[in-house]
Amino acid sequence: MKTKKIQPRSVTLGKSNQKTRIIKSPRHVIPSLSRDLVFNTRYFPSFLKTKFLLVMMLWSIFSGVKAEAAPLSSAKQTPANMVHVPAGKYLSGYLAERAYNECKKNNNKCRKAWFEDEEPIKEIEIDEFFIDIYEVTQKDYKKVTGKNPSMFKGDNRPVENVTWGEANQYCQKIGKRLPTEAEWEKASKGGKYTTYVWGNVVESNKANFCDASCSHGWNEEQFSDGFEHTAPVGSFPPNGYGLYDMAGNVYEWVADWYEGDYNSVRPTKNPKGPASGDERSTRGGSWINYSSGTRPTDRSGADPDERYEYGGFRCAK
Repeated sequence: MKTKKIQPRSVTLGKSNQKTRIIKSPRHVIPSLSRDLVFNTRYFPSFLKTKFLLVMMLWSIFSGVKAEAAPLSSAKQTPANMVHVPAGKYLSGYLAERAYNECKKNNNKCRKAWFEDEEPIKEIEIDEFFIDIYEVTQKDYKKVTGKNPSMFKGDNRPVENVTWGEANQYCQKIGKRLPTEAEWEKASKGGKYTTYVWGNVVESNKANFCDASCSHGWNEEQFSDGFEHTAPVGSFPPNGYGLYDMAGNVYEWVADWYEGDYNSVRPTKNPKGPASGDERSTRGGSWINYSSGTRPTDRSGADPDERYEYGGFRCAK
């Protein structure tokens, strides 16, 4: 991972089903027949009038009255095990000083320079897209590729030790793609503007990062998630969009090339990252990072040809 974050936010250890339905409420038109009948209910007893009106209301809703055309994000079109992220604007980025102070709350080895690539805060507009509910598991990766390069084995654990090219190829094979960095951040925030995906304060059992269970010297012993390395996907609460492990567990490869000052020059609508570079962007932090590295705005870059036992991915569409 990025040199500025090697110790301890990004350490190179070696080279080595449920559908979420988004449905827009249709507008229903009460036919003229029902209006005429309702107007004549003034002669009904009150208790019959109430029942009659209720029946007519239900009839008007379920009688096949024309509704709005189904949008792209309708339930029928939402792929299995993915979540729809609606189009719209969100505030991307974070202030380096504020991120540095957040890091120091729980660790005394922080450096302000680690967080400068998160500036400036900028409003970004993103088209709607779909993204996997879970990080790609070892079981799913092996089913498609016939391989499992992971160091920490377990069918329901996230696949790790994959290069950027392997992650990209996997997504393409199943008709998907890697999310852009901007898409990933919008999805990670879950429609909220909190420091972490779950709130503004670090808590145990909210994400898998280097806490008391982690054997590294920079671990934050005041927290405990029960996992020394990777955890089975979905072990921690989801974010506001119903996505799991957007914070911690494994870093996630995204489509963009990484550039430290890209946030200051990127376009404000559907940014795709620099045209080229030496590193690819990774997001979300991992089991080996400080808690501050799991914030949705945290950025890192990594050699796309290397394998990291704390690096995985999820796909988008």
